[in-house]
Amino acid sequence: MKLKIAFLLFVFQIGFSQTEKTIKGTVLSDNFPMAKVDVVNFNSKKSTLTNNEGKFVLTSKLGEILIFIAKGFDLKRVVIDAEMMLKQDNIVVLVKKPEELQEVLIVKTPSIHLSKDEKFEQYKLDDIAMDKLQKTLKNPGVYDGQTAGIDFIKIGKMIGKLFSKEKEIVKVDLPPVVFKDLVRNNFSSDFFSKTLHLKEEEVGLFLEFCDADPKAKLLEKNYNQLALLEFLFQKSDEFKKI
Repeated sequence: MKLKIAFLLFVFQIGFSQTEKTIKGTVLSDNFPMAKVDVVNFNSKKSTLTNNEGKFVLTSKLGEILIFIAKGFDLKRVVIDAEMMLKQDNIVVLVKKPEELQEVLIVKTPSIHLSKDEKFEQYKLDDIAMDKLQKTLKNPGVYDGQTAGIDFIKIGKMIGKLFSKEKEIVKVDLPPVVFKDLVRNNFSSDFFSKTLHLKEEEVGLFLEFCDADPKAKLLEKNYNQLALLEFLFQKSDEFKKI
């Protein structure tokens, strides 16, 4: 009797794993629903997008892998189990990536040397001349029709100096991202240990192994997260056979 029950359960499990089921769920980040998140079945290559409420519907089989991709967020990998196939709403939480600097702007202001800076010395002389000019006017600050030999062009330049600052903007481009940095920036250490089943001491050697493949250079130039993921799965299988 026990053998019959075990056999029936075994047959049921096989049939269940071979049958496609509709997987329903909601994608959240900081408890807020996320719209337009790519949900991809890595095995069947089927895909869909979450709606404005963060909900998605996608057919999958037991044991298949769902990949959740959103710009600015860590890639999420979920393996379909029996519980997910029975639930009416599976909650998937995405985590934001740390912000990356695309370029650095350096603002350089010229230093002032009191004894050597000719511009600054001229500014002091102009300031003294302005002070003397104010003292020669009968009613300083009030125009009485006299010009008193005022050089309006020089005064205009002096006033302009008070409101201008010399700044030099230097644009520094960051060095191009190499393949190893590209992988480490997009995948956490858990991805290597739990997803690719690599030991910590094997990760560096694995990335060197991947970098030797010409396809790695193409992924550097034309980055695509799903293509990069598929490449890493393929190379991990090859790496384990060596």
